[in-house]
Amino acid sequence: MKHSIRRYTPADSDALFALIEREGKEWEYWQGENRAKYKKALESCTVYLAFEDETLCGYARCRDDDGFGVYVLDLLVDKAYRGKDYGRLLMEQAYRDYPNDTVYVTGDVYPYYEKLEYEVEGKIYKVKLKADEDGGSQYEIRPVDAYIREKIQPILVETWGSPYLAVNDKLWDSQTMPGFAAVCGDKALGYLLYEFHSGVCEIMVLESVAQNIGIGTALIERLKLAAKSNGMTKIIVQTSNDNTHAFRFYQRRGFTVREVRLGAMDTARLLKPSIPLIGENGIPLRDEIEFEINV
Repeated sequence: MKHSIRRYTPADSDALFALIEREGKEWEYWQGENRAKYKKALESCTVYLAFEDETLCGYARCRDDDGFGVYVLDLLVDKAYRGKDYGRLLMEQAYRDYPNDTVYVTGDVYPYYEKLEYEVEGKIYKVKLKADEDGGSQYEIRPVDAYIREKIQPILVETWGSPYLAVNDKLWDSQTMPGFAAVCGDKALGYLLYEFHSGVCEIMVLESVAQNIGIGTALIERLKLAAKSNGMTKIIVQTSNDNTHAFRFYQRRGFTVREVRLGAMDTARLLKPSIPLIGENGIPLRDEIEFEINV
């Protein structure tokens, strides 16, 4: 028998979902209406497949945290192939592929990981908004009015250092920009401010206070409607060269690179000297990358 481990491709999706279906009720969450969502997650993660001869017998879905660890989020071996070390081989492949990172595995099969002599590193908890207790975590997207601006402006100033944004070689006043906000009760969970100029709709700033609940995506979708209704056919957005999170976020939502402006941050500092020299993850803050999407 031949054993092999290789990376997942979209062509493997039918075989992979067949493997998940065979597992039964414990893995039903990834079926039905969640299938498309999980398929998208597979394509955005590092996924390893284990084969015995030509038969897919297991997989591991991993998330790379940009140098701060690699997390094995899902690990599954077909019941007919358990006891043959495929689970260990899948995780060790991640270990070999990321030699400079710590590889962590999440899950609830603790005896199995203890058998492999893995070290326990804390616990994992499910985070909830305090509003979840009374069902208030359902947010709505609302246009920015005077009341909402009072909620979002302190957040913006804390993040950007002032109400003024250096974009396109110009200093813009965020206090007069139109926008949308994700609102839950009397709290602003995120906001997007924009401008119509030069025949395009430009996202001037987008920030989510509550992460991973779809706020950024919902704000962009609402902006698309506003752009269309005002005759715009394109949305653009700029980000600095250190913001790798933004690179992934926008490209996963259909944006493509429109332009790279080398040294643009030096010009921006002339307008706003408070812009630092070093950005996220210790990356020198030098250039601007502009993304676009048709609407």
